[in-house]
Amino acid sequence: MSPFRLGRRVSQMVIYGNEKMESYHRYIFITILPVILFPILSGVTGRSVYNWIAYDSIDVVMDKLVTVNEENCRSKPKEELQLPASTVSQRPVYNMLLTSVIFSNRSNLLHLHNMALNRAFYFSYMYQKLNRSVDFSTQPGIMYLYMSTTADVTGSEGFINGSAIFFDNNCFYPNFYSLLDFNRTVPLFGPRAWRADDYDESTNWLREPTNNTVDIHDYSAGELSNYTSPDYKMNNWYSMWMPDLSPSQDSLRKFTYTVGLKYSNETGKFIKDEFESDAFFGPPQPGQNDDISLPVEWTVPYFDCGRSNRWIVSASSPVVEYMPRYSDFVQLRRPRFVAVITQDIEFERIDINPCPVSEGNNDPNYFAGTARCKPTTMCEPLQGWGFRRGGYQCVCQPGYYYPWWHDGPFQGLEIEQATQDEYENGFNCYPVDYQQVIPNEMPTWVTRRKRSTYPVTTKDRFLAEAVPSDSSPRVKLVAKRALDQKDMKARLRKRRFIARYPGETKKIRHKRDLFDQEMRQRMENILIRKYKTNGGNCASKPAYQLFLPGDAAYGVEKAFEAQGRTALRLAHFLCDFLQNVDEYETFGNLKGDRRLNETHLFGEVLANVMSDFKVMGSGVFFDRYKFRMSPPLNNTDPRFINGITREFFGPYAWKYKNVNSDGLSNYRAEDFAGHKDYYIDKYWFRRMKSRWQTNFSALKKYTAKPMIRSDENGTSLVRFEHYPLTYLAPTYEHGEWLRPEFKCDPTKLKYEDWVSTYVVPFFGRNDLKTHLEFKGVVTVEVKLDYLDINQCPGEFFEANGFKNTARCNYQSSYRGSYKCECRQGYEYPFNDLAWYFDGQTMEEEYDKMMRGEPNRYDTLKCRIAGASSLYGSWLLVTVSAIILMFWH
Repeated sequence: MSPFRLGRRVSQMVIYGNEKMESYHRYIFITILPVILFPILSGVTGRSVYNWIAYDSIDVVMDKLVTVNEENCRSKPKEELQLPASTVSQRPVYNMLLTSVIFSNRSNLLHLHNMALNRAFYFSYMYQKLNRSVDFSTQPGIMYLYMSTTADVTGSEGFINGSAIFFDNNCFYPNFYSLLDFNRTVPLFGPRAWRADDYDESTNWLREPTNNTVDIHDYSAGELSNYTSPDYKMNNWYSMWMPDLSPSQDSLRKFTYTVGLKYSNETGKFIKDEFESDAFFGPPQPGQNDDISLPVEWTVPYFDCGRSNRWIVSASSPVVEYMPRYSDFVQLRRPRFVAVITQDIEFERIDINPCPVSEGNNDPNYFAGTARCKPTTMCEPLQGWGFRRGGYQCVCQPGYYYPWWHDGPFQGLEIEQATQDEYENGFNCYPVDYQQVIPNEMPTWVTRRKRSTYPVTTKDRFLAEAVPSDSSPRVKLVAKRALDQKDMKARLRKRRFIARYPGETKKIRHKRDLFDQEMRQRMENILIRKYKTNGGNCASKPAYQLFLPGDAAYGVEKAFEAQGRTALRLAHFLCDFLQNVDEYETFGNLKGDRRLNETHLFGEVLANVMSDFKVMGSGVFFDRYKFRMSPPLNNTDPRFINGITREFFGPYAWKYKNVNSDGLSNYRAEDFAGHKDYYIDKYWFRRMKSRWQTNFSALKKYTAKPMIRSDENGTSLVRFEHYPLTYLAPTYEHGEWLRPEFKCDPTKLKYEDWVSTYVVPFFGRNDLKTHLEFKGVVTVEVKLDYLDINQCPGEFFEANGFKNTARCNYQSSYRGSYKCECRQGYEYPFNDLAWYFDGQTMEEEYDKMMRGEPNRYDTLKCRIAGASSLYGSWLLVTVSAIILMFWH
């Protein structure tokens, strides 16, 4: 009964008389009073079991997140709509990507960084390449911009939630209005796509979010349209780059990029055999100045008030163009930041690092030290937790081991949910007594000889003592152990069998956990082939030696997912554009977009290569007679002699190491239609075409809801004529990672290295707009050296060419990638500031043992954990003595 209702009943008792008053007094004495007195008498306070946890920085941020919403955000000051910059730690920095390790919990931010740079490169190249008046109609139009931002979101599911391009004041020339002159600008233009929550859509009868619906609004139209104003509250990305009104800073904030292009106007022939050099200004590059200007800047977490109404973080990069674009006074033009690219992610999706400040977790980190690991343990952050408590685990410090009843690290979620008694009396590791010390000098294993049989020279004497002969008993013993597989199997761990998947038996598990000598020899053969193949001898090798087995690239789908989604983004854009854009459509004074042209796609593949250090090459390859482009107004260009329908069109870009320019990396691109061997005959193109030529049932349907400006001034937002836009496109799983291949080029014009290639198809409408058809593929190539191999045990169905090749002691340890940690009930015996056996040490000692050299491989195993100390009881000793005395 609530206090309000109880008071009301008491007031009624006064009115109705003393009898009811007495009855309710008895009721209160019997029921309410014991509830109040019991905690006092029993010594228990009314405090919650979680009240022992102190108020920390996570609570501070959480309170701020819940106090701001879409209803009150407009009345809040700007300071309350932002979080400290240190709440997002370990952000990727462009000039440190090659020298620092990007942890897996920052892969989302790295892809966000690269995609912002990708779009900045593309639009900078495009607007400077098509900067003439005759190119006005071929520049990206309104649907190109809308569909480009849509593809950024749909192609990067799990990575990117929003994408936009915001133009500065009077810096956008609309080529989609028929009533405006070609040299007329509009005040502002800012299309932004955001992943919408479509659980309540009429077409979503399951009422489950699909992540396939995108809202696209022009932020320069309607309410809150002036995003350049300081009162906008959510425009930190604008003030980082614009307005660009200081010509004296152009040499510091703009960088000149050079690309080499080779075009083809007919099948099997290039227009010129040499590459045409083309330079353009792009985002800044870090220099040697103290004031480093990075090409990508990060905003603080902010509340996107009135738009997505989410706490988001944006990566921004500038777009450079010659301004004014069309002028009779060319000498007055200069490269200027005309727009800013933003790629957004929700703040709650970013993993926090609650561990103390240490190497790999440097300041500033707003949440450092919020983990609750005990002094006997160390903190390790976990991936995929986002902004939540418990995203860490506590592992034992060197010199400690886990209790026998606990298997593995203490999980942060368990610690955060524990009571005060559970926390104070648990989650501790036990000290390891009698630790061993690794000797500085290895003992020699030689048989004792007579003094007269020693070699004369000191060198021979040392070799005889350090390297035993083949007849040495130690060598014979080691060789016998190495060859005796049955003996190795007998020493494997024995434990109670628990099936991990249906159909698994103890025999299958036992076979899987064995060290496989054949697999190890196969692994060595793979590595030997990889290391012995280079640009100097690849041309003389047969074709099959330029490939590695497919299982040698195990884990590439996860490790290179961000690079694969870069190709998927371009495939989504092409699907959307080729299925919805009709060059003959007009909507009053609003013109439809024209067809794609070769400059568009050359810019797309160049942006893929220039924005990601791991991407070595990228291409778009159209099927035969599937590429039709709109010719420019000057139809005398020799590239259009054969008309606008091309038999082949395959722009491909790659990183090129120019040895004549101090080793600087340049970029080149060419149309593969100029080669005499057709790319449609390549196995990767034929395989993808045969799979998707007639069957489209597996494609996923995506929905875009474009809201455009009602007029050129952006008075209000209205729906586009075709609302919503839908298109069918592949998912990341529909693409395929090919087996590793060595890219060999006899002309030495391309890079030569081992790569793994991701291929994904794209689709469009046929010429009659009646049905869907296969149009071509998009590829991206990633350097194989960036892939980590996995030598740990794997299930029988795992296609891993390196599994079961790690040299751990199975009975006492289990394997990580690649370290041997002690199992439950075992402890690490050495005093060397570690708690596991390093895989490199295991491999080196194993190789020594196989060669018959002195080694300590047999000592690299965990020992059974004993009691930390011995305790004596005088009562027990006295009773034992009395019993023994009477016993005798």
